[in-house]
Amino acid sequence: MEYQLPLHVPRLVAEAYERCRDYLSPTPLEYSPYLSHEVEGEVWLKLDSMQRTSSFKFRGAINKILSLTEEELDRGVVAASTGNYALAVAEAMRIRNRRAKIYVAEDIEPSRLALLKTHGLDLVISGEHAWDAEKEARRVAAEEGKVYVSPYNDPIVVGGQGTCGYEISRQLPDLDAALFACGGGGLLTGSAGWLKSHNPDMEAFGVSPANSPVMYESMRANKMVEMETYPTLADTCAGNVDLDSITLDLCQRYVDEIFLLSEEEIEASIRLLFEQHRLVVEGSGALCVGGLLQQRERFRGKKVVATVCGRNVNLEVFKRIIR
Repeated sequence: MEYQLPLHVPRLVAEAYERCRDYLSPTPLEYSPYLSHEVEGEVWLKLDSMQRTSSFKFRGAINKILSLTEEELDRGVVAASTGNYALAVAEAMRIRNRRAKIYVAEDIEPSRLALLKTHGLDLVISGEHAWDAEKEARRVAAEEGKVYVSPYNDPIVVGGQGTCGYEISRQLPDLDAALFACGGGGLLTGSAGWLKSHNPDMEAFGVSPANSPVMYESMRANKMVEMETYPTLADTCAGNVDLDSITLDLCQRYVDEIFLLSEEEIEASIRLLFEQHRLVVEGSGALCVGGLLQQRERFRGKKVVATVCGRNVNLEVFKRIIR
């Protein structure tokens, strides 16, 4: 299906929900007494860490893979990932009785690599960083005539990620603001686009690691920038983004602001979610709670949703943090 610019995100999300409703597990919305007290408002956690494959990434992956024809699947599917998207694409391909080739970088977190190997994925380790693996995956797909499945730079994937916002709109239709983790911007823009189409007064915020502020700096520059990034606990929201990514325009249309979190703030948020909610989450999954607390004055007296988007965390890292 061809999509013309500017993209109509609500239509993409509605199409995704209809296509994927038999495969997605609607995730809980949990009230947080502690965070509500801290910001003097009403705070709810959207637990997308409970989605299939333990992160929101399955939403976009299943929507994309279900949209492919048998002929496209026969040509082969290629993707690149820091971990969560690989699991999501692999599960979506299993549903279609196929396998995908997944490119990962040499600096992938070791426990994530071990997890991927236990799922029997067709892995290719290529390049030093995630951006290198992604560029190689795109090159191979183009040269070999395979389908490259982007984790964010694809209208169908954005629509799939936006089903998170679709669920929120039905669970809490009168919310004032929502926060979403932001790497490439698929979850943020898909969900914000849907929510704002139903509640134009609602505010939508992204939260990124300060060590990898690519979309934040791109919005400031009014163009996608390629920049040096640094290691972060929120590794699934790290690395550079396609210079032609559709998500920059969508961020400019639907996102009020992107907040940046230090590594110390991310650690504190992981610990808080365990102490107060007994949730085990990865760095990216804790970003929105950290953003909420960092900007607590902004959310005072408001009804807010903070999205907890993933739980594939290294056990030793998690134990160190909660100590």
